Amino acid sequence: MSKKIPFGDFFVLFFFLVGALFAGISYYIYQGNQSLVKNGIATQGVVIGMHRIDRKKYPVAPSVRYFTRDGKEHVFHSSEGRNPPEYQIGQEVKLYYDPNKPEDVYLEGNYLLVYVFAGMAGVFWLISIWGVPAAVVAIWKWIWS
Repeated sequence: MSKKIPFGDFFVLFFFLVGALFAGISYYIYQGNQSLVKNGIATQGVVIGMHRIDRKKYPVAPSVRYFTRDGKEHVFHSSEGRNPPEYQIGQEVKLYYDPNKPEDVYLEGNYLLVYVFAGMAGVFWLISIWGVPAAVVAIWKWIWS
């Protein structure tokens, strides 16, 4: 006698785990930003331009010129674009950079990726969380019966 595979229960568990993965990514990005705030060097930068993340799409991200403590000029090209743009050319922004890797930059208050991944985690969890206990029981019974 063959056991019927609980595909629906595996699907519910899979959705829950994908949500956990997105939550973990969101937390990892947030912690990296906070590490730069805590251990990095704060400075002022100036938005010198706006660039598209993808040539064919409108969301634009800032390019920021800043100087490190040793007086070297750097340009940071953000990968977090928005529509409408959050920054204006000529606007001064506070940023943090890693003194050992000055190209590792965090723009103050720029949590877009944290919000995106946390939001996706929330959606996956809302879809699946209610069925996780029953799915775990069904899969457990399927495995051991």
